[in-house]
Amino acid sequence: MNRKVRLVTAARKNIPLFVLCLLVVGLTSSTAARPSDLPTGCTVGSLTNAFGTQLTLVCVPQTAQWNGALVIYAHGYVSPEKPLQLPLDELTQVMLGGTTVIGFLLGQGFAFATTSYSANGYAVENAQTDLNQVVAEASEALSAKPMVILIGASAGGVIAVQQLERFPEIYDGGLSLCGPLGGMRYQIEYVGDFRVVFDHFFQDVFDFGVVDIPPNAYLYWLDYESDIQDVIPNDPGKTAQLFSVTEAARLAWEPVTGVETALSLLHFSVFSTDDVTAVAGGNPYGNQYTRYAGSSDDQALNRQVERVSADPEAQEYLEMYYKPTGDLHVPLVTMHTLFDGVVPFHHEVMYREVAGGSGNLTVLPVARYGHCAFTGEEVFGAFGLLLAKMGLLPPSTLVSHIQSLPAPME
Repeated sequence: MNRKVRLVTAARKNIPLFVLCLLVVGLTSSTAARPSDLPTGCTVGSLTNAFGTQLTLVCVPQTAQWNGALVIYAHGYVSPEKPLQLPLDELTQVMLGGTTVIGFLLGQGFAFATTSYSANGYAVENAQTDLNQVVAEASEALSAKPMVILIGASAGGVIAVQQLERFPEIYDGGLSLCGPLGGMRYQIEYVGDFRVVFDHFFQDVFDFGVVDIPPNAYLYWLDYESDIQDVIPNDPGKTAQLFSVTEAARLAWEPVTGVETALSLLHFSVFSTDDVTAVAGGNPYGNQYTRYAGSSDDQALNRQVERVSADPEAQEYLEMYYKPTGDLHVPLVTMHTLFDGVVPFHHEVMYREVAGGSGNLTVLPVARYGHCAFTGEEVFGAFGLLLAKMGLLPPSTLVSHIQSLPAPME
């Protein structure tokens, strides 16, 4: 039972998304190859559209016959202050059998493409145009219309789902990993609520509020990080109340997981609040009608916690561009860790409520702590399962991984 009760007005009853976390495809740690080590047949380029210029990578199989399919990868959240770059760190990690993601796909006859997007930060609206443009570029390189498989994780996971919903004539199937599929507002409320409740219990860490983040606050993150790492383990009573009220994921018998969850969510509060406010044209987070429960003194908590009001126009913008609808006409496999402190598993429950009746959705829950904390075998297994759902024969190297996947959510 959810102990945090929201008093929801008609204007607040729909829930959109937040795009977090630069994806690490959750895979086990490994050695990353350099961009110069990309396989033969890969071309780095750029494309320009109304949003700006994006970097692109298109790879065509050279040593195996093209099987007619194109895999597109949608990366996760990248902080706005960073330069545009291709998501090569995730894609060139050495994984199964000593191969990389790109190397495996090309070796099985798949074509592959990805993009930096035309902007960092909350770039879901940009990504819609950027990805479609990359599909067109890759199709031109292949001199044929491919079957397109879209894979995304974290923020890229929700981008992938929205592309499948909006453009079933372009995308034939998709894999979403640890994505905020329930929508931006739910995710922003989750992050914002964690921040204000944290501030209530640990008042000496931040000297600014949940939505008035100083433009240069991120420059002092290492100081905030040090304070958070100090207060969370050293005051177990307040920490227990913080996680009881917010229901953020941690493993109580492993205190480091509480520190990891707090650092991740507070990092996004500092680094991303101004970005989403700029993109949405106003502040989308509000807690005027939120009643918090689960502390040792809920009356004091609700009387003293910081209260802010949201801009309805900003919420409407996020509803339009940052919330999947469930209108799903092609196969989609999603995979999510049950104890994800960054993007709660409840996103999967919310999306299943709107898309489960389509018959095209398969949700794989992984009983593990962490955001995108999958093994390479699990990711490749989910990919193989998607191929089977699309009526394609998975490569023989994936069959055992498919069989070892967790049972789909009923």
